[in-house]
Amino acid sequence: MKLVKNIAIVACAASFMFAGVGFHTGNNYGNLDGGTTVTQSYGMTWDLNGSTGIGYDSHMGMLMYFAVPAGVMLRMGWGATSTSLGLGFTWWTGGEGLKTSIGTSYDYTRTTGGVDGNNLAVTVGFGF
Repeated sequence: MKLVKNIAIVACAASFMFAGVGFHTGNNYGNLDGGTTVTQSYGMTWDLNGSTGIGYDSHMGMLMYFAVPAGVMLRMGWGATSTSLGLGFTWWTGGEGLKTSIGTSYDYTRTTGGVDGNNLAVTVGFGF
């Protein structure tokens, strides 16, 4: 019985570890408190199922992704000093083994100090 339990745990963990892993890099164009900033970011995402994902972005923090109609993804983010809510869209995908993609996202952000802002990101992704 212990062997069956161990096999079930490993199979469950493997389904999360190897299900749709992606890496991305991007440019972020932000507007906080009247000033425009341009920063680079990088991150990683994991698909939990066909319509939900979780990830981390160096600029936005921890992100959750939810599929909404027309191929758009609803994004909710939590960082060390801000939270965000936005939409993302992938314009192009290609490749067989190592898939590549180009996409954009627009997020409304609010810092812990109460400062509102916007963030437009253009990303290049790699995943399998």
